[in-house]
Amino acid sequence: MPRSPSNNTLLPLLQRLAQKVGKEQAQNELRWLTEHVREELTDRATRSPIVHRKARIWRDQPAPSTEEIERDHQRLTSVQWAWLRQAVKDRTEHNKPLQYIVGDQIFGKANIVVRPPVLIPRWETEEWMIRLAELICVHSAGLKDAAQRRPLNILDACTGSGCVSLGLASELPPDTINALGVDISADAVSLALENLALNQALLNGNNVRFKQLDLMAPDAAAALVSEASELKRRSGGHGWDMLVANPPYVTPAEYDGLEPDVRDWEDRRALVPPALQDRQELSLQNTKESHGSLVQDDPRGLSFVLQLARLSRELGLTSLSGTPHADVDASVDSRLPRLVVEIGGTHQVEAVCQIMQDHGLHSTEVWKDMAGNDRVVLGYAKPK
Repeated sequence: MPRSPSNNTLLPLLQRLAQKVGKEQAQNELRWLTEHVREELTDRATRSPIVHRKARIWRDQPAPSTEEIERDHQRLTSVQWAWLRQAVKDRTEHNKPLQYIVGDQIFGKANIVVRPPVLIPRWETEEWMIRLAELICVHSAGLKDAAQRRPLNILDACTGSGCVSLGLASELPPDTINALGVDISADAVSLALENLALNQALLNGNNVRFKQLDLMAPDAAAALVSEASELKRRSGGHGWDMLVANPPYVTPAEYDGLEPDVRDWEDRRALVPPALQDRQELSLQNTKESHGSLVQDDPRGLSFVLQLARLSRELGLTSLSGTPHADVDASVDSRLPRLVVEIGGTHQVEAVCQIMQDHGLHSTEVWKDMAGNDRVVLGYAKPK
C-alpha cells in the first residue's frame, strides 16, 4: 500500500513533541523513537538475547536536523508507523516517559529493561555507580597478594530494576563482588530478576541476587543479619562489606511539583520516603513546633536515609574491627566506603553527613554529579 504523505510524515509528530518538551529535545526523542522502532520491529527474531543499542544517555547529544528527521520516514513500514504514532501519543497525551516507551535503558555495560511503575535508572545514578566500581577496583588492587582477595559482599538497598547491582557486576573484574539487591516492591524484584537473566553473560562471574524485603519493617535488620550469616558460611567468615542505595529522598512538597512524566508513572514509594514514626525521626524536621502525633510527613526527605544508617550500624559496617581483610594494611580498608547513599542535592548534605556520623561512621565524603550537583554521600569507618 503506498504511503500517504499526510499520514506518514514525521514533521507533525515532531511538532507535537516540541509542544511538550521543546524543539531540540523533541528532535532527539523522535530520533530515538525511530531508531528503536526500526530495530525492534525489524529483526526481533534474529537478535541475540542481549542487545546493546546506541547508548540512550538522555543528555549531551546533538539534535538531528529537521531534514534528517524527515528522511527517516522513507524507511518505516506501515507497522512501524503505527507504533511510532502511538508512541508519540503516549508521550504527549499521557506523559509516558520515553524509557517506558522504548522499554530499556543502557546503564554502564548493562542493558536494563524498564517498565512502570519501577523507577527508571537515571544518568546520575549510573555516573556514581561507575565511579564506585573504579574505587572498588583500586581497593582490590591495593591488597597485598591474590590470597587476600575475595568478593566484597554488597547490599543494594532499594534496588528497583536492579541497575546498580547489575551495573557494578558488569563493570568489575571477575569475582569482585557478591551483591544482594532488596526492594519492598514485588514489581521491582520481578523486573530485577528479569534483568539478571538478560544480563547474566555480562556479570564476569560476579554473583548477583535479588529478594523482596521491606527495609523499614521491624525485622529488616534481623533478616539482613541472617543473610550475613549465610554469607559468612559461604565466604569464610565475612559478612556485609558495604551498603549502597538510591533511596527515596523526595519530600512530599517536592513530589507535588514533579513533572507528570514522573509523578503519574513511577512508584511513589521509590521517590518519597515513609512518614516519620518516632521522636528521633521527628528531629529531622528542623522545626521547633511540638507535634501531637508520632506519625508525620518527612519534610526533609531523610527518614529512609536514617534507617539505612541504623542498618549499617546493626550490620557492623561502622567498624573495621573483625571486618574483611583484617590482616591487610588498614589504610586500604579505610578508603573503602561502608555506606553509599544517593541524595537530592546540596540541601540534604549536612543532615545526611550528620546522620551517618551519629550512627557510628567516622567520616563522610560528598560526590558531585557531572552537572555540579551534590549527589552522593559516602560514609567511612574509622581507620584502625
